[in-house]
This record gives sequence, structure tokens and C-alpha cells, in this order.
Amino acid sequence: MRSIGKILALLALASVLACGNESAPTPMPTSGTAAASLVTPNADDGAILVSLTGPGITSVQSTSSAYFVQSRVVSASEVRLLVVGNVSAGVVATIVVPDVRRIGEYSGSVLEVASRGDEVRNSVAGYAIHLAVSQ
Repeated sequence: MRSIGKILALLALASVLACGNESAPTPMPTSGTAAASLVTPNADDGAILVSLTGPGITSVQSTSSAYFVQSRVVSASEVRLLVVGNVSAGVVATIVVPDVRRIGEYSGSVLEVASRGDEVRNSVAGYAIHLAVSQ
């Protein structure tokens, strides 16, 4: 009888431990916007071609009426963005993302730049795009 009691005690302990391993329900995605901010080493940028990557970018909007912004979906995880105007450092566009909690999965890069005098820059060194959840 003692062995049956030990077996029942072990089964009860295993049941309690198994119940403690349940994972919390996955939270629902929280869609929202992220700001794409430009870092530039120059004061006379006139056009910038940007690649934004991440899962499910659904919309791109200019943040300034001084900029003409055109976007094109390249793939399910990439959007190309052309910003034309008297471009300066700071937020140049916002993007709509399906889950703002996954903002770390998004990135941006500057592919090409031209000056306001329509001269293509020899290098994009010093340029960057930073993405952050909009407040």
C-alpha cells in the first residue's frame, strides 16, 4: 500500500508542475504608426531613395507638405520610398505597421541621395534612417 501512496503523491506533484507550465495567451497585435527619421551629413539634400524593411508595412505617408513622397511595395517585407524637396534631418515619413510591439523587426537604409542641384552624391556614408513608434 505504501508504494501506491507514493505513486499517487508523485502523480499529484507531476500534475501540479504541469499546470504551472502553461504559457500566457499571446497578446493581440497592436497596429500603429512608426516614424522614419533621416540622419544626414549635408544641408542641401534634394532627393533621397530609402528602403524600409519589416513584416507587413501597409502604408507610407509624408510628414511634411514640403516633401513629395512616392512609395512602392517591392516585396512582402520591403517598401521603397522616394522623398523629394528641400530634405533635411528629422522625420520624413510615417509607416503603418501591424504590431508596434515588433518595431525592432523593422529597419531603414538610404540607397541613393541627390543634392538640390540634382547631383547624385558619390556616397551615402553618414546617412541613416531610424524607425521609432510614433507617439
